[in-house]
Formats: sequence, structure tokens, C-alpha cells
Amino acid sequence: MEKNNYSKHFLIFVILILALIFSYRDFLVTYRMMLIGDYFPYYQYQNHIIYILSGEEDFKDTLPMSVRYLGIYLQLLIYKIFPCFKLTGIDLANKHELYECTTFSLAILNYTCKYLFYVVFFFYLKNKLNRGLLESFIGLILAALFFQYLENFTLDRLAVLYLSIILYFQNNLRTSNILILLSFLVNEKILIVLGPLFFFRFIFFRKNLSLLTSSFFASIFYFVMIFFLTKYFDFKFSSIYEGAGIDRIFLDVFNKSHLSNSILPILFCILPYLISIFIKKKFDLNYSNFEIIIPFIMWILAYGGGENNIGRYVMHTIPLWIPILSSQLAYFLKMKKIF
Repeated sequence: MEKNNYSKHFLIFVILILALIFSYRDFLVTYRMMLIGDYFPYYQYQNHIIYILSGEEDFKDTLPMSVRYLGIYLQLLIYKIFPCFKLTGIDLANKHELYECTTFSLAILNYTCKYLFYVVFFFYLKNKLNRGLLESFIGLILAALFFQYLENFTLDRLAVLYLSIILYFQNNLRTSNILILLSFLVNEKILIVLGPLFFFRFIFFRKNLSLLTSSFFASIFYFVMIFFLTKYFDFKFSSIYEGAGIDRIFLDVFNKSHLSNSILPILFCILPYLISIFIKKKFDLNYSNFEIIIPFIMWILAYGGGENNIGRYVMHTIPLWIPILSSQLAYFLKMKKIF
């Protein structure tokens, strides 16, 4: 058994390394686009690394971004360990002297998270959900397609990767409970997804009570942390949330930006559950159709983050519904399980 586990983990490692090597141009394109961020606007998490390294208050980040500690300190670790690879032909004269190398560390983190997610998710489908090889590849392809809705340059990828790892280990209660309890240090969206997920699965299957409990305590930890940081350490929320309001949730079907960035992603997320309700087949997957509510909960985050971020928010749920959609596609296309 130990030999088989070793072989499995070694195979995962080899696949990840090969994916990283053969897709290096993806990294170079991502890195270059991040460096010219004035033309491709994104939330620059590298500024907080500059603050940590230099102590310059102008680069100190705000809540909730500044408490996504795992991503921040993984960036810092990469900065310390990896030699900085500098690109030519980019004018950085008006940037901080640390900007290029901290951007490099953020690009490395995003690049690694992307391909690590692909590997973890494939083995989650194949080994944990017992999908056939062909069905697992269908799920991987779908995941790769919808993964593009996540922000390429920030910490969305890390959050979805972390969520996938929790799901991968959910039958190992010790590991999964630890990961869930620590998730408040990664990204609050993980708890917004996991809380309802484990609630529904406990209600309908009488499973995951300990995971639901851990999600509850992790949420408490998060709010306590925010309270202490704002009250005693002068942490402030981002100005992004100053215009928060119910109007940010409403979408216009005739607005092209709303249609592509918000409406279509929502439809993609709820489609597998609607199909499940209609055909009344679950393909030996343990889920409740009430989980269709979770993408709508993520939609509500637009109250603060804005309507053009809805696609990103709802796509944090892809580890939940891609397995359902891949099984449905295999069924409709008359594909049979392999192995």
C-alpha cells in the first residue's frame, strides 16, 4: 500500500514538473503582461511584498487583500528563493526598484497554482470520485476552460487550488479539518463556498459534520481577526468597497460586459444542477441540487466587489460542479467509463 501511494504521489509530481516545463511560454506571457499592468489593470498584490521588504507605508495593502496570508507569504518565499528573471524591452522607470522582482514572484505563484490545480483536480476526479479515465479528461478540459474566468494575475488561482485540495482530502478528516481551519488565512471565498457545501451535504446525507463545524470555526476566526486588526492595528478596508451597494448586484442582459463577465459565468455554474434536476440522474456522485444556491451566494459578493467581478467570484465554485457536468457530457455523448 505504501509503495502504491509513493508511486501515485511521484506520478503527480512528474506530471506537474512536465506541465511546468512544457508550458513555460505561458509563464513568460503572464509575467510580461503583469509588468505592464498599466495596460492590463489588475490588483497588484506585489505592492504588499514591497511594503514588507521596504517598510514604505505607501505600498501597505488594505483589507481583505492584506490578510490573504498564504498567498502573500508564498510570494515572499518565492522572492527570497528564486533568482529574479528580468525581461527586456519594458520601461519600468516609474516603478519601485522592487517592483519587477516582486511581480516575478507573483507570476511564478500564479503559474504554479494553475498547473498544480490541473493535476490535483484530475486526480480528484479519477481517484476520489472514481470517474473513468475519459470522463476525468473531459472534466480536466472543462476545468481548464472555465479556469480562464479567474483573475490571471492575483490570488484567485491559489484559492481555487486550496479549495480543490480540501475536497481531495475530505475523506481524511484530520487533514481536511486542519486545511479548513487554516483557510481563513488563505481567502475568505473558500469559506463562503465550503460552509454552504458542507451544510447541504450534512442536511441531505448526514455527512461532513466535522467539516461543517471546522468551516464554522474558521469563519469565526476570520471575523475575530478582522475585528482585532481594524480596532487595534489600524487596518482599513479597500476603497473598492466605498461604493458598495445593492445596485452592483443587478445585471443588464443588453450590456456586453455584464453578459460576458457575469451572466454567462452564472449560467455555466448553475447549468449542471438544472440538468440534474431535469434528468434526475446523479451518476453516483454525492451532491445535493440545493448546491445550485452556492454560485448565487458568490454573486452577492458583487455588493462590494462590483458587477464586473461576478464571473470571477462564481467560478470559485468550479471544483463543485465540473464533476457533475463532465459526467453529464459523457452520458449525453454515450461515452462509457474506461478502467
